[in-house]
Amino acid sequence: MFKHVVCSFLLLGGVITHAKAEQGCPYPSSIRFVQGYFQTAGGKAFWQSAKVESRDFVDVFIGAVFTPGKGQERNNGYLEKCLYRTGTGQVVALRYGGPVAVESMSLTSTLYWNLVSGPFDQDIYICQDSQPDNCSFMLDRPKP
Repeated sequence: MFKHVVCSFLLLGGVITHAKAEQGCPYPSSIRFVQGYFQTAGGKAFWQSAKVESRDFVDVFIGAVFTPGKGQERNNGYLEKCLYRTGTGQVVALRYGGPVAVESMSLTSTLYWNLVSGPFDQDIYICQDSQPDNCSFMLDRPKP
C-alpha cells in the first residue's frame, strides 16, 4: 500500500512540474502541413493553425501574442497565438493545444515581451523575434 501512495505522489509531482515547465513557440522546422492544417505533434505540446486553402510550408517565425487575464499582468493570461510566415509570404497563426488543457499561462521574465494597446484598447503583450524560444511562457494550472 505504501508503494502505491509513493508512486501516486511521484506521478502527481511530475504532472505539476510538467505543467510549470517553460515553453516557447514551435520552431518552423517542426511544423508540418497535414490535411489542410499546419501543425506540430512532437514534443510537449500540440499546436495547430486554422484550416488553410493551399499546401505550403512554414518558413520563418515572426512573433507571438499574449493576452493578460486582468489589466497588464504577466500572469494568469493566455498565449493567443504564435505567428509565422509561409514560403509564399502568407501569415499563419498556430494556437496551443497541449496534452492537458490549462486554465492560464504566464509570461517568463524574458525582455522580448512588450506591452502594447491591442484591438478595442485592450492591453496585450507581443513578442517580435526570429527565435521562438525568446517568446517563452509557462503553463500555470491544468483545468480540473
